[in-house]
Amino acid sequence: MDPRTYYSSIIAAGEIRLKRLRRQAALVAVFRLIVFVSTVAACFILEQAFLIAIVAICGLVLFLWLAKYSGKTENEMLIEEAKIERSKANIDRLDLKLENLPGGEEYIDAQHDFAFDIDLFGKNSLFSLLDSTSTSIGSRKLAEWLLRPQKVYGEIELRQQAVKELSDNNSFRLAISSIGKLAEDETSGNESFNVAAIPDFSVNRVWKLAYLATPFAYIVLFALMAFGLIPGVFIFYFFLLVLAASGLQAKRVGRLHKWLTQSVKRMASCSDLLKTIENGSFESSVLRNLQMKLKSGNTSASCQALRLMRIINNLDQRYNVFGYAIMNGFFLWDMRQIDNASRWMAENAAKVAEWDDAIAEFDAFCALATFSFNNPGYIFPSLDKSGDIIIEAENAGHPLISAEKCVCNNIGRLSLQSFFVVTGANMAGKSTYLRTVAVNYLLALTGMPVFARRMTFSPATLFTGLRTSDSLSDGASYFFSELSRLRQIVQRAGNGEKMLVILDEILRGTNSTDKQKGSLGLVRKLINLPVAGIIATHDLALGSLAESYPDKIKNFRFEAEISGSKLLFSYRIQPGIAQNTNAFYLMQTMGII
Repeated sequence: MDPRTYYSSIIAAGEIRLKRLRRQAALVAVFRLIVFVSTVAACFILEQAFLIAIVAICGLVLFLWLAKYSGKTENEMLIEEAKIERSKANIDRLDLKLENLPGGEEYIDAQHDFAFDIDLFGKNSLFSLLDSTSTSIGSRKLAEWLLRPQKVYGEIELRQQAVKELSDNNSFRLAISSIGKLAEDETSGNESFNVAAIPDFSVNRVWKLAYLATPFAYIVLFALMAFGLIPGVFIFYFFLLVLAASGLQAKRVGRLHKWLTQSVKRMASCSDLLKTIENGSFESSVLRNLQMKLKSGNTSASCQALRLMRIINNLDQRYNVFGYAIMNGFFLWDMRQIDNASRWMAENAAKVAEWDDAIAEFDAFCALATFSFNNPGYIFPSLDKSGDIIIEAENAGHPLISAEKCVCNNIGRLSLQSFFVVTGANMAGKSTYLRTVAVNYLLALTGMPVFARRMTFSPATLFTGLRTSDSLSDGASYFFSELSRLRQIVQRAGNGEKMLVILDEILRGTNSTDKQKGSLGLVRKLINLPVAGIIATHDLALGSLAESYPDKIKNFRFEAEISGSKLLFSYRIQPGIAQNTNAFYLMQTMGII
């Protein structure tokens, strides 16, 4: 199905269902009020204690059932709202309206190998286009893949299979997106779980014996009272004694309850999300292996998460003064739940990180698959297992430029120890071309489809020098910052690291003669290292390198043409060295000179 049609249908169906659920919720609220008022009235009207008890019990049961039904309806409404919200966000991605979508600004790092240069993060960034994750851990996992694609070099084809499979499974992706969003909203601001920081939940034998024996003690006391062997006031005194004993542990229970709420409630809230993953049917080995992380013996992560949520909910009863008194006075409720939490931690604490990782990876894979679904014209590139072709593509475009406006260009075959020197006039398309190469190569490395008609590649470290920035805090000038990046390339390649290097107008911070000598020397150095690269420059002298190294260096150009009073750009890459310039013309046109 066409992506826009699909998302529009989800929104339309969701709005219809929301209206029905809202009407349903309003009716249930009215019925709850009627049941409450009727039960109270009946208790006042009826005279026989037996009938009053029957009516009160029936009214309470019906009221609680309606409350549970109301909660279920509210949850369904939130799911529908999440589906609508997520679908609208994806329509914005189709239209490249990214300004209100998450940009991952926290990951911006001017010193990163390539992220800063290619606008990977920030407003209207590539991350805004890709990050349709529903959980914070999924978003972090996606950022991690993009920042360090070398971690998944050995799984590229397997990852492609996973993305292809999920891109065809709209219902699963929609469920993960909406349920994950709901779980994230419930626990926003939670701290991350740290096994090493788990507090002491242990309950000693005396307290275990006490909470186990207390209900039986009440049964005995009520029986003795029924036979007239003790007065009823004894039961009241025993209740106060048990409640006072519970109060001795109130501060400790409060601290442990707070820790549970802050550190593991997010996992507890993910029971439905975990169950959705566990019930999925996958052919991809990557997805099946992730799914297996959630199953252990006769239990599953979703069951354990639900169990944890019940413990936390049971402890939440202590926030109600009346509930606290009744539950602790009769059952030593707090100590019972702390002991339950202690057993849960002993059985599952070591698995939480693995469950978290499975959720994060499924969420991130769904984001990659959504990107694939949103761009049916994109293709999955072929992996050159020989490692000979670092990159080669036909009709490659930039994903942040709409397909209708994008001028696509070929990327010639680049192997190790080969370079393209790209010359051309200002605004003719050099910088966009370099970013197009870098972005599509990054997409390929992470297992995503690329904006091209055809593409072949093999993994290498992507390193760019397109937008070097000075660092005032470190006292480093622009020129020194650029030299530092160039030194990184030489040192890392000298240590045997395979690299795809993309540079734009290097050594801008020095005079033209010095710049030319330095640029020529750098290229001569790099072509003897395990590096493939593209260098864009205004210095036409670099084009002479192709004469000295015809098997390793090729010249390409972007041209601008002046036609009367108009400056025309084709934005098409061509072989050879640029012939035209436009700086003087532009300065005249703008009245500068």
